[in-house]
Amino acid sequence: MSKHRVLYVVHEFPQISQTYIFNEIRALEPDYDICVVALKETDIPIDTDRKTHITRKFSRIVEIAQEFKPDVLHSHYVLHGPLMLKLSERLGIPFTIRGHSFDVLSSPSSRPPFLKRMRQKLRGEPEVWVPYQEHASTTLNSPNCLGVLLFPFQRPLLEAAGVRPEKIHDCFPVMDFDLFHDRGPNGDAIMNVGACIPKKKMTDFIDLAAAMPGRKFNLYALGYYVDDIRHYNEAAGNPVTVVPPIQPRDMPAEYKKHQWMVYTGDHAMKSLGWPLALAEAQASGVGVCVANVRPDLRDYIGDAGFVFDSVDEVRKIVSQPFSRELRERGFEQARKSDIRVHKELLTGLWQKAFDARRAA
Repeated sequence: MSKHRVLYVVHEFPQISQTYIFNEIRALEPDYDICVVALKETDIPIDTDRKTHITRKFSRIVEIAQEFKPDVLHSHYVLHGPLMLKLSERLGIPFTIRGHSFDVLSSPSSRPPFLKRMRQKLRGEPEVWVPYQEHASTTLNSPNCLGVLLFPFQRPLLEAAGVRPEKIHDCFPVMDFDLFHDRGPNGDAIMNVGACIPKKKMTDFIDLAAAMPGRKFNLYALGYYVDDIRHYNEAAGNPVTVVPPIQPRDMPAEYKKHQWMVYTGDHAMKSLGWPLALAEAQASGVGVCVANVRPDLRDYIGDAGFVFDSVDEVRKIVSQPFSRELRERGFEQARKSDIRVHKELLTGLWQKAFDARRAA
């Protein structure tokens, strides 16, 4: 029996800071034929042989779809809703979207300036902008949209924007649990992981390291403002080792070098999402501490981790060994993000569309 076909249209692929897309595809491809279109080149790619079509021209995306003949369309980030709706209407094929953090938590904004939109249109590029009320409700309430998968705490945000509750499906992040699950012993270093952007406030991690001169601190930093972080670290006497990007297949061994992960965030911005690295750390037997920027972060790490409001508070936490009891709870909490456990939330939406088409 032939597999159903899924056309992914994503911002960039395979981007090393977006392993959730890569892991989702790997978990689904045994059961589906998958074709990927990316709107732009990656800056730090994942090492993979998977073919990706790269184009910003809507007409070319349509051509690729017509050649591939997908049964369903799928994208990541709510901000791609207008593009997916336009493509869905053109092809007569339904779509789904998996939301994340920045695309829902970012401050609402209007469309880009008129001249920029005109240039995009003349070049045949799809129109994409940060979500706002009319965008979210129009896109996701469309009959062409099978549903959107979001972190549970984001549901009220989209409902307030006018999205119908039945269109929203609560889901934990996408992680390859088996890749990271390791009950072996861990090292005693302290780590942080992620994109160097203001909402992560990685300067707090350097301040923490400076306050604990006897411990080893590693920051696995990705692009963006990494030079600023390096300069801040140098000015503090280099208490942190800033590690260049690591390929996903090599990250499990890196996690095992650590006893604690301290995931910093800006308490004023409050836009830190549900970082995938926290679940990866828990699956690796690492104790997790995350900046207490919103109450829902406790739901994400469960009773296996800690939230903190200051550098001094987290210093006291990570000065102690990570208990065996909390370590065991961490393994089970991380499993909630296993794509192989919750992928049916996505494939179930697709199957309803397949069944309806067959019945018709």
